[in-house]
Formats: sequence, C-alpha cells, structure tokens
Amino acid sequence: MNAFQTAVNIDNQQPQAEGTTFWFRWFIRVVAVVSGILAMICGLFGALSLSPSCIIAGIIIIFLGFALIMFEVPICCQFVQYTQPMAQFSEQRPSWQKAVLYSVPPLVPLMLCHSATIVFGFICILVNGAIQFMLAVGKKAPLEQMLQRAGVGVNNRGPPVPEGPPVNITNNTGDKGFNFTPLP
Repeated sequence: MNAFQTAVNIDNQQPQAEGTTFWFRWFIRVVAVVSGILAMICGLFGALSLSPSCIIAGIIIIFLGFALIMFEVPICCQFVQYTQPMAQFSEQRPSWQKAVLYSVPPLVPLMLCHSATIVFGFICILVNGAIQFMLAVGKKAPLEQMLQRAGVGVNNRGPPVPEGPPVNITNNTGDKGFNFTPLP
C-alpha cells in the first residue's frame, strides 16, 4: 500500500465535521502544507535580521509553520516520532478550537516584529485559522429555513416599506424644486 492509499484510509477513519466533503478535507490539507511551508520560509528570512525581536519572531513563525503542518497533515511528519501523539490529539479537536489555535499564537511574532516577512508568515498561518473558522460555522441555511426560524413565512415578510412622503410638483411659482407635504 502506498502513502496516498494510507492517507486516504486514515482520512476515511477520522470523524469529520457534518457536511465536509472528501475534496474539501484534502483542500484544507493542501492549503495547510503550502501555507505552513511559506510561513517557515518567511520565518527563516525574518530570523536573518539584526534585530533580536525579529529573530525571535522568525523562530516562532518557523515553529508555528511546522506545527500547522504537523496538526493538519500528520503524514508529512511521520518520520518524526514525537509528532504522532500530537497529531492524534489534534485530529480529535473540533474546528473552532483549531481556528483559535491558528489565529491567536501568530499574534505574538506580529507584535514582536513588523517586517514584511513576519507579516506574510502571519497571514499564511491566519489563512488556516479562517478556513477552520468557516468549517466551524458551517454552511448557510436555505432562505426558507432561515425565514422559518425567524418566525416569518416565505410569502409574509411584513408590511411594505413606504416609498417616502408624497411630492407635489409646482412649476408656476418659479422654483425648481419640489414641495413636500408633511405626513400626518
């Protein structure tokens, strides 16, 4: 059995969020690998600075990029023994916890250094947080179901909105405007 078949078998055994399709799970993994690698590259360039805070921020971004890959695509890190328990732990976490995990820690390097590479690394990791947040929120309900939950029928959306006050056009007084009559 090759690595891809093993990954598919592992993917089919994991509990999935409701409404998550096969291709979307793989899309999340591909985005995680690409953005994790980009974040590590950005962290490397950020660490090649003379400022101590930027060096620390770059090291943190490298660590966060590796953690992102380890949590989302554990098959990429199967050669590192200590990553297996962490990967199994992350697979059991709901999407909202992963969204917080990918959104809050990258703020630390961003506060330490404001260089372009650190900001881009932050954005790379934040993209995965946004995807996990969308996964946690779920799909939008159909219009009929939303109206039903709001207590409004599909055909009964309330009273019509008035178009405004009545307008009397007068051309014999010489003014170019309109005369508005007050509402009762």
